[in-house]
Amino acid sequence: MSDDERNVYAQLPSVNGPYVAAFPRSEGGLGAALHHMGAMHQEQSGQPFIRPELPPSKELVQKGLTQNDRDAARDALKKLGVIS
Repeated sequence: MSDDERNVYAQLPSVNGPYVAAFPRSEGGLGAALHHMGAMHQEQSGQPFIRPELPPSKELVQKGLTQNDRDAARDALKKLGVIS
């Protein structure tokens, strides 16, 4: 993270590569930056918060697509240069 007089900047992960976002230089802005970075934790137990994996959508399950199918599609799109 970096900052200036008014904002705090954070590099966030995204599907299309890293994304730099600006957040207000305040307690709320820093909290939002940490939340978007997935760096939240639970104060009560002291255990780090691990973002749960998203279950496959109902449409994909109804079509019979598995995680392996999704990975193969992602690899094919990368090979074609559609995504990086």
